[in-house]
Amino acid sequence: MAALGIAALSLASCRVPSPTVQQGLDYGFRTPKQAFESWRTAVQGDLLAEEYRCFSRRWKRDNGVSSLLVYGEVRDKVLSEVPQIRWAVYQAKKPELLMLNRPYAVLQARIPGPLWFKDRYLVVSLFRDGYWEAFDEQSPMTARHGAEYDDIWKRKIFRYEEEYDSFRVAIDDFTDETRGAAPDAMLQVRAGFQWKILRFAVFDEPFDPAEDAEMLEWIGSSQ
Repeated sequence: MAALGIAALSLASCRVPSPTVQQGLDYGFRTPKQAFESWRTAVQGDLLAEEYRCFSRRWKRDNGVSSLLVYGEVRDKVLSEVPQIRWAVYQAKKPELLMLNRPYAVLQARIPGPLWFKDRYLVVSLFRDGYWEAFDEQSPMTARHGAEYDDIWKRKIFRYEEEYDSFRVAIDDFTDETRGAAPDAMLQVRAGFQWKILRFAVFDEPFDPAEDAEMLEWIGSSQ
């Protein structure tokens, strides 16, 4: 079983329709399946910024993608692991959750012909990134401040005080983190976890996580 060869995004020969309004409304990263569908929406719509949002901090680091501008420059190269990616991701059927072991998850979806001579299987490994972001009066629709972390519990952004049964969200050094923005100008501050893509590949045969040693090796190389 081997991952398929390289082909650039621009080589896609099959017509892919634009995302539907419902796909846009469903965009988000709260579950592995929602993250997969959001990637499908972004790739299907050829939406550069939204594609960039779908990838984890670790994927960006490992691929030298430090910003949206860099992603735009290297996009075809780093996504070439999936031949004709827009068509393949658009056609991927019923993503199945193969493994969930927080902060890791693995999904698999069947890609039917006629893209290839027989069905192939798109496997996506995801990581649960932590984040916080803040919206202020100067930018009410877009978060101008924020950061991403592997674990916001360890960063003490999420805090639970058992004695008082109190769950808190706390951003230390808030003024520094928001570059001097006035606290009373904040409209919303939110924090949480989002499932983002860590790795992806196309395989000739479906994985059986209970029996397939290559599956375990592939997951292990993602961690």
